[in-house]
Amino acid sequence: MKNQIYKSIREQRKEAVINTFFDTVKKMSAKNPYVTNKEILAKAVNEQAPRFFINFESARRFVSLMARKKKLPMVNKNKLAMYKEIYRRYKERCKGESGHYKMLEKIIEEPAPSFYLDESTFQGIIYKTLRERNSASYA
Repeated sequence: MKNQIYKSIREQRKEAVINTFFDTVKKMSAKNPYVTNKEILAKAVNEQAPRFFINFESARRFVSLMARKKKLPMVNKNKLAMYKEIYRRYKERCKGESGHYKMLEKIIEEPAPSFYLDESTFQGIIYKTLRERNSASYA
């Protein structure tokens, strides 16, 4: 069951990344037809994401750690920034009261400030997805 949920979020993220990339291509190439892929990627990776791409259980676990002022077991600065933003929204809505983890379901479904990915990961998702689609069309 956990893998199905994880895969679902992963697929959603992949589609959102692709859509954001092509939307950014359209916007940027309308202004300048000679824009490079590097410029497009740099802009697209910082666009707003349609949601936080994390499952409820992970969000609950990390919000709980942060509420108890525990050290988070990660070094990825993008993930850390994502969890801090989720926690900030959680604290803002719960105003010091505890036991409102159901609020997290709503928070992680809200638009996120960014995808919380670095450019190379964002680029890898795009290229891998396009390769998969192209190989599927030839089959």
